Amino acid sequence: METAARGALLKICGIVHADDLRACAALGVDAVGLNLWPQSPRGRSVAHHARLLERAGDLGETRRVGVFVEPARRLVQEARRALGLDLVQYHQDRLPPYAPDEGPYVWVLRGRLDPLAEGLPDPPPAWILFDSRVAGYGGAGVLADWRAARRLVERVAPVPVLLAGGITPDNAAAALSAVRPAGLDVASGAEAPGAPPGRKDPRRVAALVRACKSHRNVAGTKP
Repeated sequence: METAARGALLKICGIVHADDLRACAALGVDAVGLNLWPQSPRGRSVAHHARLLERAGDLGETRRVGVFVEPARRLVQEARRALGLDLVQYHQDRLPPYAPDEGPYVWVLRGRLDPLAEGLPDPPPAWILFDSRVAGYGGAGVLADWRAARRLVERVAPVPVLLAGGITPDNAAAALSAVRPAGLDVASGAEAPGAPPGRKDPRRVAALVRACKSHRNVAGTKP
């Protein structure tokens, strides 16, 4: 199915409250990121996320993405079972060799295209996430290089590319027009200024949904 038929995808990352999960599903968010890196302000344990999902109830077609930084394979396996993950997102300089064997995955490229020098992994990722290159992991609300992201979209098509890094309701439409990604990945940009990390603002989420669903000039295909 072409993403252009339904607009760009939207993934809201770093959700830590059940009511935010329910709101994202009700508003039409395509995927939610459950952060399992303990050093992140939005990171929580597998047990926490399991309780969160139980309280949130039916999420409909909203996909669950487990977000990891250099994880042990056993943690990925535990999270997939306990949380019913649809995709696993790996943040690290080199994709772990076991990744293709642990189901559909998201390959994160942090501001550079040189990891593509050896080509795409086999099997290829379900999505590629292009983020800002900053100290540590995650984009820290810093804009990614949109020109590099556009080159990536063109280079890896039809593999879908999601753009992350400093996306907010104010610049989402511009990002979509400039990069033509298959979708956007947003964490802090879905939170009101001054809110605790992880507390999503439904008005900002709704604005991001509108920006994505009204955009039709999308490259790549939906997995």
